[in-house]
Amino acid sequence: MGRLVEYILLLLSVVLVVSTLTGSTNNYYNEPGPKDCSVTKKFSKLINDSFTPYPLIPGKNYNVQGTILINKTVEWGTIHFTLAHNFRNTVNITFVNEKLNLCDFIVDLLKLHCPVPPGIYQFNYTDTVPKLFWPGRYYGKAAVYNEEGEELMCQTIDVNINE
Repeated sequence: MGRLVEYILLLLSVVLVVSTLTGSTNNYYNEPGPKDCSVTKKFSKLINDSFTPYPLIPGKNYNVQGTILINKTVEWGTIHFTLAHNFRNTVNITFVNEKLNLCDFIVDLLKLHCPVPPGIYQFNYTDTVPKLFWPGRYYGKAAVYNEEGEELMCQTIDVNINE
């Protein structure tokens, strides 16, 4: 379970961060990055986020930091992660397809317990890219839902992992 949580945290870090390298006015390197796939922006918004280094390298550290604006109290929820690799442009291999308790994830990322009141929250997360991941392009998605099944947030990303 511990390695799975690390993989999930890696995926969330990659997917939920709206990097300054993704088409904002600070996109100095024109690197690909996360895209918002949320149905609505009324629940939450990621702002002032950064993801380094890019591209990722297995066995090396990465850092994600930023700010999240939460507009409504989070009582409970789920987070659905998927991460797939297009192997040799012939078949998609799914590395992660998990639904987890959102409140447990918030404890790991923000060091807060549910219910989480509306507000602006900072996060800073550093970890190592698992050596399990092969070099190549990965496609990730994270969708967050509240207790009523309403989508709170959705992010997708195409990310490269080098050797």
